[in-house]
Amino acid sequence: MHHAAPHIHALLVRYFHSKEMDELYLSVFLKSLAESFISIFVPIYLYTLGYPLKDIALYHLIFFTMVAIAMPTSMRLNARLGIKKTMAVGTACYIIFYLLLNHVAAGLPYAYAALAHGVSVALYFSAFHLEFTRSAVKKEEGEEVSMLQVIAVLSVIIGPLVGSLFIDKVSFSAVFFIASAVLLCSVIPLFLTKDFTLHRQKVSVKKAIKADSGRKAIAYQASAVISIVSSVFWPLFIYITLGEVVSLGVIVSLTSVLMIFILFLTGRCADKDEKGVLRFGVFSHAPFWLLRLFFLSPFGLFFSNFFSSATNAAIDISFGKLIYEKAEKCKDRVHYFLFREFNLEIGRILILVLAVVTQSLTWMFVAAFFATFAHLVLVKEK
Repeated sequence: MHHAAPHIHALLVRYFHSKEMDELYLSVFLKSLAESFISIFVPIYLYTLGYPLKDIALYHLIFFTMVAIAMPTSMRLNARLGIKKTMAVGTACYIIFYLLLNHVAAGLPYAYAALAHGVSVALYFSAFHLEFTRSAVKKEEGEEVSMLQVIAVLSVIIGPLVGSLFIDKVSFSAVFFIASAVLLCSVIPLFLTKDFTLHRQKVSVKKAIKADSGRKAIAYQASAVISIVSSVFWPLFIYITLGEVVSLGVIVSLTSVLMIFILFLTGRCADKDEKGVLRFGVFSHAPFWLLRLFFLSPFGLFFSNFFSSATNAAIDISFGKLIYEKAEKCKDRVHYFLFREFNLEIGRILILVLAVVTQSLTWMFVAAFFATFAHLVLVKEK
């Protein structure tokens, strides 16, 4: 046991070796914590207000359409305002989104909240990907991406459980207030080091569409489908099955505790063989989209959530490594990341249109099952 400390120290040094990355990690942790208080409960919030599955899908359709519309302008703002200032403005818009969402219960049309949400995401992530690419250490992108996921998971250990208890014992309004306060704090670490701006350049939709390969476009669209089904329809399915938010919070928080070590291990494996990790993730993750329809007890739902999260991490981390590796070599990062966002929006819109048409959670899981295999196109990506 006396040999453990140096190994732990070496592991921490390996991750926390850059002041820029340390500050980004802290900011991401606080923002993820704020979002984890409420994000998985947004579909349930709308559901408890009486909105059917069709309206929940329409809310997210408006939201993601707004992301696509606002993204080019957000990229321009990075050049004019600065990367970190753009992230800060995006965070402020998140708070406005929470305020508007809270007023949906008082009769405000949910479209206003969805539009504000779209603007906030476009502003924040247009800057975030540029900041991460600039700060990440070459040849260690897999571990850097896994570290971001570990930070997100650490926040999710606390957030959903605390959020569900506040919703159950107090109100949704209390959770919106807490999340807004933590979001404000997340801006502070960003400005402990100097901000920077991009060289001004004309943003062209035509250039963005051609900025990367067709294989990558398919993978982005598939990734978006899985993300929407995981974050919107799967929590709603758990809530409808169990009938309470606290059980949902416990399932998500407990899964997050177990995921930490898996994410560290997956990041290291991805740095050695990202395509092997990707193949493993695809073939182990896909079956869980269909199997979860048959495990309806609290333990069965936890089992499905954990193994689905663990196998999806193999896909996300290896894909993330491929993305940021290429971004480091790319001279036109603005259009490179616009290509990513446009194709993510295509995938999100397609699955949400399917949800509006079918109004069936089962069809969402079937779509995610097939979308998982689309990631295999990346195996041939150079």
